[in-house]
Amino acid sequence: MNQSTAFRRKIVYLVILVATLVPLYLLGRPSDGTPDSGGQLALMRQKYGIAESDLGEISPASETMKLASLGLRGVAATLLWEKAHDYRVAHEWDRLKASLNNIALLQPHYDKVWEHQAHNLAYNVSIEFDDYRQRYEMVREGTEFLTRGVRQNRKAPRLIWYTGWFYGQKIGMSDEKKQFRRLFSEDKVLHDSLANEGIAVDSNEAKGPDQKPDNWLVGRLWLDHGYDIVDAGVKIRRQSPINFFETGPKWLFKHAEAIEKEGVLDERAVRAYTKSSEGWEQFGRRSIPTNDGFSIKLGSLDDLNAQKNEKLEQFRKVAGDVYEKMRDEKVAALPVDVRKVYEKAPEERTEAGKQAMPAILASIEPNRDQVLKQLPQSAQLTAIQLIDEIKDLDARIQKTDSYRRQINYVYWQSLAMAEQEERTVQARRLVYEAEKANADAEIYLAIEKYKQAFEIWAEIFDDYPILTIDDSAEDLYMSIRRYMIAIDSEDLPEDFPLATFARMMNSENGIQNADAYKLVREQQVDLAAKRKKELEEEERARELEAMKAAEAEKATEEQPEAESDPSEDVEMKSDESDDPESAEAQPAEAQPAEEMKQEEADSPEEQADSEEQAEPAEPDSPDADGDSAEDTDSKADAESAPQEAPASTDDSGSDDTPGSDDAS
Repeated sequence: MNQSTAFRRKIVYLVILVATLVPLYLLGRPSDGTPDSGGQLALMRQKYGIAESDLGEISPASETMKLASLGLRGVAATLLWEKAHDYRVAHEWDRLKASLNNIALLQPHYDKVWEHQAHNLAYNVSIEFDDYRQRYEMVREGTEFLTRGVRQNRKAPRLIWYTGWFYGQKIGMSDEKKQFRRLFSEDKVLHDSLANEGIAVDSNEAKGPDQKPDNWLVGRLWLDHGYDIVDAGVKIRRQSPINFFETGPKWLFKHAEAIEKEGVLDERAVRAYTKSSEGWEQFGRRSIPTNDGFSIKLGSLDDLNAQKNEKLEQFRKVAGDVYEKMRDEKVAALPVDVRKVYEKAPEERTEAGKQAMPAILASIEPNRDQVLKQLPQSAQLTAIQLIDEIKDLDARIQKTDSYRRQINYVYWQSLAMAEQEERTVQARRLVYEAEKANADAEIYLAIEKYKQAFEIWAEIFDDYPILTIDDSAEDLYMSIRRYMIAIDSEDLPEDFPLATFARMMNSENGIQNADAYKLVREQQVDLAAKRKKELEEEERARELEAMKAAEAEKATEEQPEAESDPSEDVEMKSDESDDPESAEAQPAEAQPAEEMKQEEADSPEEQADSEEQAEPAEPDSPDADGDSAEDTDSKADAESAPQEAPASTDDSGSDDTPGSDDAS
């Protein structure tokens, strides 16, 4: 190879290098900030919104780190991850923070970097400290790390959602939540940082009952910020939409529960739950995208069912006799016992029959495609349209019901309704006061408060059985256990209002299903009613036996009267029936024996004088003299008829007759 050949080769190489610079310039020419400026890559970044300025705050240090890595950014990031782990194990916290900062500079738009390292600081590192104040500092470090990530990733809804979730879950549900919530409400530095990020910590939306920022409400403001970004058109990545949108309304419930546990048991708690209810209703009206190509609203299940029933009725009218004939054939093919349940009136069906009716109705519904084949051609087009609409409604109903069960939609809805009632707040207040009295060794006061609270909770569970799977149900059960200790008994009283709840909570798995509690509760009510009826029958039987015994004793006492003169008894009874005052004097039969003997010992003359003085006061007693004569004549028979003498004596001259004392 001579020198000329080598020179020509160098020239060729130089030309090739210059030629490659032209497409590189056309592709990578940076933008000058004006629309449609820059190379092809800059134009594509503007079109799809992935320019550095579009993604978030531009960090010069981050760009410098990327250039300094000379294309080995992935290798450098991997080494830094390993160093961060080593520093955490060695408890070298300053070096750990420096490593995390370097990782964030190398990978600023990778969401997992911010999420993982914030979790690492708040959960893994914080537990290494003994003082809760130092733990809180590490939790705050984690929240500030997330805030930096949000600044550099303004179009990352998942990262914003995680920040809101972090403020609520870590500060409000950790073991030190009582201390963390207090420290957060007094953390002025963090409040100023949040205000700089656009979180209105000074607004009523963020303040708790003490007029200080509340972690649950601040977290909810972060979540609302993420919802606004999604509503503006940014797609949700790496998270299901139902989980993304449910957290904000739930944080309102968590705030209400937290202030109740802290002793705020008045109208402020009711307002908190009212706000929670409004947030949940708003969530039910939100359109939630699904993987099936349509959106749903969780609160529209009843409307979807109503629309389906309307379309089914239209289809029945279009199908006419064909539909009715096929339906009658299916009814005739039902088993005898099932057909009897179907033919009964709704009020005559048992509880099991009522529960079986939806399945029975579904089994006798004719196949719409088969009905379509037998319809005349003129009605088939309308029937096809109705069938397609019914299928679409079925898919929406199924997806809506699935999502509702996934997040326990009915539970939160019922909780909002129950907690807005004054009796629920009163029940929680009574339990709170009972626990405080129990802790202060005021046993009798605690027992009384417990009893009042349990009676109210029994009424609440009857109306809202789904609350038996509430987070606070376990706390209520522990209160029942403390009540048992207070009354010094291992068994609850027979009339304990929460006996069913306590028995089911005492089982191995507790109450797993509100419907199971409702069923057991209804069975318990039936058993209690049956037992009450049995006790009433036993009481009536005892009363009947007592009456028979009294009658037998009375018959034994009246037996000597049967041996007295029958004619005298008839005459005395006639006098008593004719004289209305004799009926009033009959209670005197119960006078003591000494008084009766004293009256019998009175002479006939004294009785006559008494009768004469009593006549002006008793003009309607024509038989008074006759009674006195009878008493005189029957004096000899006083011993044989001791019960009859006082009646006749009272008619003639009782102690209540005016002038009787003077006559005697």
